[in-house]
Amino acid sequence: MFDARRYLGINPNEFKQLTPREFSVLMAAETERTYDKYELMATEAMMMRAAYHKEKLRKKDLFKRPGDVKTEKTADDVRQRQKALESKLSKFAEFSGKF
Repeated sequence: MFDARRYLGINPNEFKQLTPREFSVLMAAETERTYDKYELMATEAMMMRAAYHKEKLRKKDLFKRPGDVKTEKTADDVRQRQKALESKLSKFAEFSGKF
């Protein structure tokens, strides 16, 4: 009950309604959330250091949003790759005739 209050912030009545498995999952999730917070803090520290040491800094030097990444692949490239994979898999007995 002490850990439930300390780490999860839930009251004793909420704790009593949880199964041991649910409590275990919540505690594991809280641990991962803490690790995520530490990872974010480390990233922020690295960005601050980079910003402090670079003379002419632009925003994209620190962070580039994953959606901004352009790909050279076209729909035809994807179709060709899919067909190649299907032809490779069809050689195996458990996959033959399923494509």
